[in-house]
Amino acid sequence: MPSEVTKTEVERDDEQEEDENNIQEQEQEQQTLEIYRKALTFNVIAKYDPLINQLIHLSSYCVVYKYEENDWNKLDYQGPIAFYSRSAAELSEATKFSVEQVLKQDHYKYGLIILNRAKPENFTIGFLGNDNLIAEDAGKGMFVESKEKLVIVRDFKGDTFGLWLFDPQDREYLYKFLKYCVDN
Repeated sequence: MPSEVTKTEVERDDEQEEDENNIQEQEQEQQTLEIYRKALTFNVIAKYDPLINQLIHLSSYCVVYKYEENDWNKLDYQGPIAFYSRSAAELSEATKFSVEQVLKQDHYKYGLIILNRAKPENFTIGFLGNDNLIAEDAGKGMFVESKEKLVIVRDFKGDTFGLWLFDPQDREYLYKFLKYCVDN
C-alpha cells in the first residue's frame, strides 16, 4: 500500500514539474516575441526617422486629437505609438536654441510617432527639453500634461494635441516620460 501512495506523489511531482516547464517555455516564447516586436518596430521607425537610437516606450493603440476653437477634434491618426531617443548631436545644458531654430533644424533629442493604420501618413512630434531654449522663447516651449484620459502635448508650433492610449498604465507611463523630456 505505501508503494501506491509514493507512486501517486511521484506522479504529482512529475505533473507539477511538467507544468512549471510549460510555464517557463511560454514565458520564454512571450519574451522572444516581445524582442522581435520591438526590433521590427525599431526598423519600421528607422525608415521614417533614421536618427532613432533607442525605443523608450511602445503601446499598441493611440488616437490623436487636436485642440482647436475650444474643442477636441479627432484627427485621422490611430495605431501603435512609439516614443524613442534620437542620435541627434549631443547637446550640453549650455546649448540654447530659439524656437525658430528648432523648427528649421533637426535638434530634437526624442521622437514620438504613431504608425497610422487609418492612412499612409504617420503622426510625429519631435521633443527637446525647454532647458535648451533661449530665455526669450521660454514661454514658447513644449508643454505636457495628463488630463481627462489624454496625454496633452503642445509642440513648438503652438499646436495642442491630445493622445488617447487604450491602456491607462501605458498612458501614465508615456506621460511621465514626455514630461521628464520636456522639463529636462
